[in-house]
Amino acid sequence: MYIELKTKSKSLGGLSDLTVLAPARWVENFHRIETRPGRAEGFVLRTGSVGWPGYENRAFFRSGLGSAIRATRPDVLHLWEEPFSVIALQALMHASVWSPRSKPIFFSSDNLSGDFRYSYRPSAFYAAVERYAHRRCAAGTSVSEEVAAVLRQKGFSKRIEVIPHGIDPADYATAAVGSIRPPVVGFVGRLLPQKGVDLLLRAVASLPHPRPSVAILGDGPEREVLGRIAEELGIGDRTRFLPAASHGDVPKTLAGIDVLVLPSRTTRRWKEQFGRVLIEGMAAGCVVIGSTSGAIPEVIGDAGLVFEEEDVESLANAIRRTLKEEGLAETLRARGRRRVEERYTWEAVAGRVVALYRDLVD
Repeated sequence: MYIELKTKSKSLGGLSDLTVLAPARWVENFHRIETRPGRAEGFVLRTGSVGWPGYENRAFFRSGLGSAIRATRPDVLHLWEEPFSVIALQALMHASVWSPRSKPIFFSSDNLSGDFRYSYRPSAFYAAVERYAHRRCAAGTSVSEEVAAVLRQKGFSKRIEVIPHGIDPADYATAAVGSIRPPVVGFVGRLLPQKGVDLLLRAVASLPHPRPSVAILGDGPEREVLGRIAEELGIGDRTRFLPAASHGDVPKTLAGIDVLVLPSRTTRRWKEQFGRVLIEGMAAGCVVIGSTSGAIPEVIGDAGLVFEEEDVESLANAIRRTLKEEGLAETLRARGRRRVEERYTWEAVAGRVVALYRDLVD
């Protein structure tokens, strides 16, 4: 989570100066992240002390936020924060005092809170904050079209720009030889009930011999349960559980996977907001398969196969098709790489962001 403060130079006739404000300390997926202020090519990085680091919506800046807004008086104030977060409220209130001409923008990946009903408490407070943000902000950005639809349903009528996650395809242009090939069907992510990894195991177990091998990369509370399921299904000897890897090591693992599956299941409090691993898999040359949960079908498009969530038979059929149907895997791999190049590179994502900034300022 961070905030961008963008200012323009009259001599250059356009946006030129970028200041980024980030927490000095944050917790993400149980890992502590520390940031140090400094300068880099094209931007200045400032930091501030944050209370409740890791609690995305409740966290608040103890210091650094007001001074950053006072110092920059930004033309564009991009809050990479949910519009109902405490930090968004703080930033908008500071901006109203110190930089009232700023054009604030929020970011959202929330695809559940229609009618301002949130799956966590205190909902009444979050609803009040979001309504204030909708009035105050000049535009919104969303991670998917599904999130944009939720914002429209809540009455936000201003511009919404879809800004998906991005990657550098060069990071995934690697070749690796897996230890359990061929072929390998894999999953990469946190081992949580809502990720549906048990569905993947059941689907593979239902396939006729010779069955593919299974590679599951990640840690989480479901690790032991999934191991028992694999043994009970008779595929324990064909299933490899690999520990969670650093972000930089994920491409090597993906390069050893033929078919990458994201079998997420929707719950009352969660559904897939994007599925970043899908675009990573496409970039690495995997065939991707995903469920109908949340934004997965939107992310995959025509570059993979989609099955009805919780439907083991449908998932098994999708896996079988990618392994047996002549020419299908090659076609989907080519579409996946093309889709990444067109939509999910950092250049493509940055182009959308810059175009939005320029439109608001101009």
